Order: sequence, then C-alpha cells, then structure tokens
Amino acid sequence: MTSVTQSLLKPAEEELPAFRDEPSWAAEYRRKALSAYLASKPEPNPLYKKYANLSRFEDSGFRLPTVPSKVNSIPSEFSDMRDESLFSLQTGSILYTEWRDLPEGVILEELSTALVNHGDRLKEYFGSKGQQPSDDMFVALNSALMTGGKFLYVPRNTTVDKPVHWVFVDDSPGLAHFHQNIVFADEGSSVQILSEVLSSENNAPATLFSEVTDIFAQPGAQVHYASLENLSRKSVFLSNKRTLAGRDSSMHWVSSYIGADVTRARADTKFIGRGSSTDDYEILFGNGSQRFDVVTDLHHDAADTSGRITVRSVLQEKSRSLLRGMIRIGPEGANTSSYLAEHGMLLSKDAKCDAIPGLEILTNGVKATHSASVSQMDEEHLYYLQTRGLSRDEAEKLMVLGFFDPVISRIPIDSVRDKLRFLIEDKLNNVISLKSTRHLDELEFEKYVKDQIKTTENIFEGHYKYR
Repeated sequence: MTSVTQSLLKPAEEELPAFRDEPSWAAEYRRKALSAYLASKPEPNPLYKKYANLSRFEDSGFRLPTVPSKVNSIPSEFSDMRDESLFSLQTGSILYTEWRDLPEGVILEELSTALVNHGDRLKEYFGSKGQQPSDDMFVALNSALMTGGKFLYVPRNTTVDKPVHWVFVDDSPGLAHFHQNIVFADEGSSVQILSEVLSSENNAPATLFSEVTDIFAQPGAQVHYASLENLSRKSVFLSNKRTLAGRDSSMHWVSSYIGADVTRARADTKFIGRGSSTDDYEILFGNGSQRFDVVTDLHHDAADTSGRITVRSVLQEKSRSLLRGMIRIGPEGANTSSYLAEHGMLLSKDAKCDAIPGLEILTNGVKATHSASVSQMDEEHLYYLQTRGLSRDEAEKLMVLGFFDPVISRIPIDSVRDKLRFLIEDKLNNVISLKSTRHLDELEFEKYVKDQIKTTENIFEGHYKYR
C-alpha cells in the first residue's frame, strides 16, 4: 500500500464498501480486486519507470462518498446543462435522472440498481469484460471501491435515437469517487453516449474521480462514446476504457482531458471480430503544473479490422504530458489497416511533451503507420495572424483551436464538437465554469480554421504495407 491510498484502503481492508442489497458475487469480486491492487506495481514496464512521477499523486485524506439523494427536479444552478438527451446528473450529494421513453428492451440504470435488478446478467459481464482487476492497478482499486456507475443494455437491432448523457459535477471537498460503466450494445444496435466529469469552478476543492468503462460492441453494433473531463486544478482523474469489438462493429471514442492536476488515462480497443473498426480521438490541454499520462492501444486479433488513433496535446507554462500508444497486430490479424498519431504543441519553453508510439506486427499483409511530433508554436504563423489585425493572445487562441480542429471536425456528434470547442476556449481564458465564456468571433474562427486548416492533409496519414 502506498501513501496515495492509505486513507481509502485502511478502512477498506477491514470492511469494503458495498451497494445496498449487493449480490454476494459482487462482494467477492471486490475482495479479489483489493488483493490484486495490493499486489500491483504502479508501472510494470521497466522502460517507462522514469515517467512514473507523471501519474503519481499524494493522498489528500480522500474519503468515500455517501449514497446520493435522488431528486425529482434538476437544481436551478444546473438547469442549463439539461438537453434533449436521456439525461442524468450526479453531484457529491444528489442524483437526478430523466430516462423516460426508452426504446423497448433498453436498460439504462445506475449500477447499484442494476446489480439488484439484473444481477445474473451483470455477473456474466463482469466476468467477461475487457478490463479485469489483474490488468491494471487502478482498475483493481476502482473495482474494490466501486461507489457508482451506469449500466446500459441496447437490444438487438435497436437504435437509441436520443443521446445518452450522464454528467458528474464535483461539488464536495475531499471525496474519492469510483465509477464503473458497462455498455452492452447487442447485434445491429446503435447508441451515442456523452459522459462529462466537471467541477463547478476553478477553486473547487480537491477530489479524486476514477472511472472504468467497458463496452461490448456485438456484431454489427455502432457505439459512439465521448468522455469530457474538466475538473478543478486540485483534482486527480483516473480513466480506464476498453472496447471488445465484435464482427463488423464500429466504435468511435472521443476523450478530452482539460482540468485535473493529475490525469492518468488508458484507452484501447480489442478487435475480436472480423471486419470491426474503431476511431479514437484524444485531446489534452494543460497549463500550470498539470501532468498527463495517456496510453492508447489497438489490439488487432481478427482479420480485416481497421483502427485509427489521433492524439493532440497542447501544453502551457510547466505542464507535462506523456503520450504512449501501441498497435499490436496478432497472428490472426491479416489484412488489417491501423494508424496511430501523437502530436504535441508547446506554448512555453518550460512545457514538455513525450510522444512514444509503437508497432508490434506478428503477421503479413497488413498496413500499419505511426507518427509523432512535438514542436513550439510557429512564430511566423503568429506574426501572419497579427498582421491581419489580431492581438497576440487572439492569434494564439486561433492557433490552438486550429491545431485541435482536424481532430474535433471528425467527431460525428455536433453537440460534442461544440462542447469541446467551448472547453478549449475556457481553458485559454483560464476559466472553469459550467457556463462557457466563449467569446471568439465565430466568423474569425470559421475563416481561419475552415479555410486554412480543415483542407490541409495530414502528411503522416499514409500507410506503409508490411508484406
């Protein structure tokens, strides 16, 4: 046990937390997860031990939350967040859900409720999901200390027309939240999910938020999952996401890491069915002393699969990021097409970004490419924009938006694209707020980004074919 988790694990070793009426198999799952965590190492790969400090954080006396009270109406301070989606809002003390008019057969419940109502189904999913406690120390910690999460089941050939939108707002000091989300999209189904983890203001108290998300994309299913994080500067954000992609399924990931002091994120897709595909877009934006440790992987274990990962990082002041990724094409991965790109922009001489993509290819007849670049903002580009009447600050903002836009413009959900642009500009304004402070003139943005950047081809996106 390290000092990081002493305040959480000392009481847990005596009695692990449990949901009300939690089945016995779930309690046993927690106990095994705790044992896995106590036996785990922070960085098992010796090649990356020198980067271990990036995701190290000190225990701030975190404690587990109490069960939130369910409310029938959304509090006024959060009313602007309500949209036409299947909406859920949770804070440190309340839970509001509006999950009416679900298509026939769709199950959308809090994990604590689903464990009681659908225990046998969830027992099967927990036993077969892509992320097990033995895989990662923070998956193990989350599995032992689960305090919340969501369960979504979409039946065969069912389309959920409205996006599913769940929001967590940090408003309570010193709490550590451990959420597990399980999404099962059955054959031929389709669903869009937006998950937001936010703080209400810049000086919100320290919190720890850990999420483990497992997605089962059955044959022919289409899943869009966007995860947007904007916690306060004192917070810690731990994220583990994995998809098991069945035959001809399609998975679209979008992740943004904006606010927390320490971010440790793992996202990967395991292709287990022929013809499956994934697109994964990751955005990081740091300033001050923020630290990011982000790993994105593709595991091609079936033929005729395709995957694309694009990671973009912008760093100001003394912030740091480590971008790691691996394309692994197994012996059964013939005719695979895979691409991994990690690119960083530095706005300060004290900022640092390390990009380390990798390839592991165990068969022939595949296409695989990786690319990486890190550079300072181009002074000539800034000068050009200033000659067009913009101040340096405005020019830098447009440069940052333009750097991110080739990723953002590929996001298929309009509302997610808009939210990301709002979050990025708020970050440029050094603001954390539930209401955006966006003020850049939309015509300026459209003229600069759409005309000059959107049409620019990425020079790294060609493929090298391994024969």
